[in-house]
Amino acid sequence: MASKRKTTIKDIADAAGVSVALVSFVMNNMSGGKYRVSAKTTKKILSIAEALDYQPNNAARSLRKGRSNTIGVILSDISNPFFSDIARCIEDKAYQYKYTVIFGSTDEDAGKLDNLIKVFINKGVDGLIIVPCEGSRQYIEKVLEANIPLVLLDRTIPDLEVNHITLNNKKALALAVGELIEGGSRKIEMISYTWSVSNIAEREAGYQHTMKQFSLSENICIHRLKYKNIPDQMERVVTEAMSKGVEALVFATNTLAIAGMKTLYKHNLRVPDDIAVVCFDSSEAFELYYTTVSYIKQPVEQFGQEALDLLIKAIGQKEQIKCSAIMLNPELVKGNSSSRK
Repeated sequence: MASKRKTTIKDIADAAGVSVALVSFVMNNMSGGKYRVSAKTTKKILSIAEALDYQPNNAARSLRKGRSNTIGVILSDISNPFFSDIARCIEDKAYQYKYTVIFGSTDEDAGKLDNLIKVFINKGVDGLIIVPCEGSRQYIEKVLEANIPLVLLDRTIPDLEVNHITLNNKKALALAVGELIEGGSRKIEMISYTWSVSNIAEREAGYQHTMKQFSLSENICIHRLKYKNIPDQMERVVTEAMSKGVEALVFATNTLAIAGMKTLYKHNLRVPDDIAVVCFDSSEAFELYYTTVSYIKQPVEQFGQEALDLLIKAIGQKEQIKCSAIMLNPELVKGNSSSRK
């Protein structure tokens, strides 16, 4: 991939008709010195810099002085137990490498991701670990074009050469649906998101493939919820499912699972007598439930360790030689929620 030329201080100086030293003085917000810059000139230089999308090359400064020994980790939601547990693993592992970690959350907002990437790069991080969200491809490509070491976590971007760590999501849903079928369910529906991100797409594909394998194509139904106002949407989905005589639900994420279990409890629906369920990831909330919950367990510690190891390796390479793709295996933890027998 050809690198896009970055705007330099000289470009700004040429456009503004001033010296490089003066632009450097303004951009670095220096005090003292031989320059006394008027507010008008300062505003002109800053406006041109913004128009040319100038990014201070703090990363380059760090490399001239030696690495910053800091990495940036951008997650979708650090309050989500899955991501917070991974964050802790990355932080612990980074400490062993004598690296400091700074974190950010996108809330599945591509604009926030773009801003966090810029902030972290300007802080001179040596590399980035990112959970990409919907609409983030262009921002990930910019990181690659800038030749900044990068590892994508949990999700990847189709047809983009980039280091990534993902779960075997199709296998995960095959385990989940297979468990429900073994437990006596046939009318099995899935509750997912409207996102077009890789892990959700793979989980939906795994659900559909397994249902077809067991000759249950006519029962395939995926309810896709928006990320906001999940409880209201879950209310509608559960009501609709029960009116159709659905026997089991499989949840695509832990956030959906928690909202779903709360809704079932609110409607006095007994699990698995009235409806069987398999969730994605565990939750402390499930420990308070009257029955043990069957769920897909992800190797959280391995996610964190593999991501950090891969990033450190990429940082150590002077040139990107070959992208690494690591796929981790899920595990089904059996509870009583999945069997109607």
